[in-house]
Amino acid sequence: MGGAALTFGTAAHKNPCLFSGANITTFLSLLVCLFTLGTPLWSQITPGGTVTPPAPETQVSPALPAPQQNGPILDRIEFQGNRRIRTETLNARIFERKGDPYNEDALRRDFQALWNTQYFEDIRLEVQDSPNNPNAKIVIFYVVERPIIRRIEYHGNKSITESDILDRFKDRKVGLSVEGQFDPTKIKKAEVVIKELESEHGHQFAVVKPTYEKIPSTNAVKLVFTIDEGPKVKVGMIAFQGNHAFSDRKLIRSMHNSRPFSVPLLITDLPLFHKTFDRSKLNEDLEAGIRELYQSAGYFKVVVKDPVLNTVDVNRAGLGPLPLVGHEHGKATNITIPIEEGEQYRMGRLVIRSADPEKGLTLKREALEAMFPLHQGDIFDISKVRKAVENYTKAYGAYGFIDFTAVPLPDVHDDTKIIDLTLDFDEQKQYFVRRIDFSGNTTTRDKVIRRELLLSEGDIFNNRAWELSLLRLNQLDYFSKIDQKDADIKRNTKQGTVDILLKLKEKGKQSISLTGGVSGLSGSFVGLGYRTNNFLGLGETLSLSGQIGTIQKTAVFGFTEPYLFDRPVATGFTISYSSFNFDQARQESILLGQQIQINPNIEQNYTQNTLGGTLFASYPLRRFSFARLGLTYGYSHTNISAFSTASTDLFEVLQFQSLAGPSALSGIESSYLMPTFTYNTVNNPMNPTTGRSLFYSFKVEGLGGNVKALTNVLEAKYFHPVYHKRNVLAFHFVGSFSTGYDERVVPPYERLFLGGETDLRGFDIRTVTPIAFIPIATTTSFTFLDPTHLDISGNATLRSTPAIPVLTFQPSFPGGDTSGVVNAEYRIPIVGPVAVSAFLDAGAVGILRKDQLALNSTGLSNITSFFPNFTNSALLIQPGTNFRPRASAGIEFVVQLPIINAPFRIYWAYNFDRLEQQIAAPITSFQSIDYQNLRQVVGPSIWDSQVLPQLLNFQVNTQRINFFEPASTFRFTVSRTF
Repeated sequence: MGGAALTFGTAAHKNPCLFSGANITTFLSLLVCLFTLGTPLWSQITPGGTVTPPAPETQVSPALPAPQQNGPILDRIEFQGNRRIRTETLNARIFERKGDPYNEDALRRDFQALWNTQYFEDIRLEVQDSPNNPNAKIVIFYVVERPIIRRIEYHGNKSITESDILDRFKDRKVGLSVEGQFDPTKIKKAEVVIKELESEHGHQFAVVKPTYEKIPSTNAVKLVFTIDEGPKVKVGMIAFQGNHAFSDRKLIRSMHNSRPFSVPLLITDLPLFHKTFDRSKLNEDLEAGIRELYQSAGYFKVVVKDPVLNTVDVNRAGLGPLPLVGHEHGKATNITIPIEEGEQYRMGRLVIRSADPEKGLTLKREALEAMFPLHQGDIFDISKVRKAVENYTKAYGAYGFIDFTAVPLPDVHDDTKIIDLTLDFDEQKQYFVRRIDFSGNTTTRDKVIRRELLLSEGDIFNNRAWELSLLRLNQLDYFSKIDQKDADIKRNTKQGTVDILLKLKEKGKQSISLTGGVSGLSGSFVGLGYRTNNFLGLGETLSLSGQIGTIQKTAVFGFTEPYLFDRPVATGFTISYSSFNFDQARQESILLGQQIQINPNIEQNYTQNTLGGTLFASYPLRRFSFARLGLTYGYSHTNISAFSTASTDLFEVLQFQSLAGPSALSGIESSYLMPTFTYNTVNNPMNPTTGRSLFYSFKVEGLGGNVKALTNVLEAKYFHPVYHKRNVLAFHFVGSFSTGYDERVVPPYERLFLGGETDLRGFDIRTVTPIAFIPIATTTSFTFLDPTHLDISGNATLRSTPAIPVLTFQPSFPGGDTSGVVNAEYRIPIVGPVAVSAFLDAGAVGILRKDQLALNSTGLSNITSFFPNFTNSALLIQPGTNFRPRASAGIEFVVQLPIINAPFRIYWAYNFDRLEQQIAAPITSFQSIDYQNLRQVVGPSIWDSQVLPQLLNFQVNTQRINFFEPASTFRFTVSRTF
């Protein structure tokens, strides 16, 4: 946008130097020519005189005249034209000062210094005689500042956003920004970077044209990048030449960045969508994909040559009824990859030695050789060699050798196809921890942090111990996620010590959590929790939570002390109240959106109120262990009230407390001890990405109270990062078994059910259970025409039989004593707190100990007194419902709101393994001990001809349930399954 040149001239009172429009290149070229031609430019300058052109035939020495003793001095130095850049800043850039001798070489140097600042698009230097001092000069620099970029706009960018462009500018250090100077060099660099970014998104033919517009009345411009993306280029056909060891299909599968999204079939893959072509990613596939595959199979000298690329136009329709699948329109780059496989090599001799001949190995050679995964004769697998180097680095890092390097030196024997491998170990210096400091922990006390660290001052710096220390700190959830980069480790190579400064960012000490949802039979609910995390900076936790819903109401108050008396003993207590109100008819009405009525003989309708508390403590198995042993004591008082025939019959006929009637459900007192084992390496309690956990508890009820039961619970979780550690594979399993002892059964509320957003997401709450039948001894009566009693018209009168004892069976949902459920998720973060997950849930509930559904003695004696042939002492279980598996799969969207610390989610589930059948009760029995007496009372002939047919019809028309579980479910909740 401008230039500068330097020419000195003299006049009577002014020495101008004008060069507007020339650039620095022209100026330098002119100087070279002048000096080459020997033009005595500088010798012609006489202060205060006129410029006399040299005679063409006269040769003048190019040497400058010696400065005179009383030469002119600089009266002052001025800058004109600078608006934004202060004069003081410009004075600091030059060397001449007021009062210095006038020297044209020095002025030339100052002129060049100003030009090199890149502040100006034009500079003009003028020298004037001072009006006040005839032996002084005034130097004036006329400058034209480069314009400021007031605004930058991007037009035509569809595949990339402005945010993407700015992030790439930052990565490439372009230096182009709003309110920055207009610099053509930076603009050209920005153009190249935008083209590169477009190419990565499949637009290799993108054209980027930068233009600018001057903003009137200002020294500012608007910079516009006009982008013509052109057609998007996809990866086309991928072919190989020279491959014999591996098929094209396997080689394509190794190209993770370029292979199409395909459906694997028996002998081939069906491509659905092709990925965007990116040459840099293709190069990565050639090296980390194909070459790695060959070298892992022993083809050590494989050569993957440069691919042959051919970009073609593509216009391909979709697959029949799926027009979007396989549809391609635009351009595609076909890739042909030549390969020279070479020979297959095997492992020969292994030598491990120190890189320093005067120093031996610190670790035992035998142990190091045992760590190496390859043996003589094995196929030489380069991936295993790399893994071995990583393991050696970790092993030495555990002993303070943090600069350890292992250099593999292969010795290839082409005649025998053997590779002897030498590993040179450069151990470097062993480091110890001198000091550990923290910053950012404004509330959390240092001792709370230090007690989680596996390193102390004076210890050997153990890399593995430091990684585990950061994991333990992350598990506290007191701070934002802590990474290795948050630790500033300074080494003192002379003393062999390190100083560690761990930079922390505390989370809020107080948090509010929200839970809730609306879901079929589980009804609607909302919960609020208040938690003082890291109370007073000592790591203590005080929590208060409550939930109100159409089914359940809960309130919990708790306190936890993680380090009792500065010992790693976690202690605490909880006090809780819960009210469970299960009305099956109401919840079915909510589910179906209309008011319905359910037969009270099968409808479950009851309430359960529980008040209780716990005391707990846990201790690590060893110092700094992730495994802990715990012990919990709990006490609860429960009352159950049944409001339907089905619930009353179920709760009252079971042999709970060996009592019958309502007293069996009032005043249930449970006093228990529960030892626990916990192992947890999960890196974050809210959004884990790696780690595993295992929990086991054995609950023994019977230490007082009136409940005697044993409950086992096993729970496991596993999280594994995939796809460049961006996504997460998550697995969860929980299994339970509960039984009574000493002729007692478990209380009704401890029987096991599945269904709902916490286990089987596609099914409704408490609907996954075996179906059982409760025997009910009752009476019925039928009418008959009695020919022995005639009315006034001489017709047989209509009479009723005496009460006939019958044994009917009522369907019920008792729950199981054994359950198991497995959850699998593939979690993909989308943006910020939003994530999507594909999930699969499967589980079953069953009854192992059928004697736990035994009838109470009073109810059983009432039945057998009338029906002596009844021999079942427990509830009858419907075939096909005990341990009947259920499974569902679907997708869920989760939004993690950090302010209220709650995961909002919407999910859809398809129940591909569900129960769909009509449940019929067993045949009614009427062969009581009074049967023959009743037959004689009515009369054998009348009984056989009129009453018996009605009894037989009554016998087969038992109660039936249309048990059809939903095919799909759509729900909103505020919770996570695991």
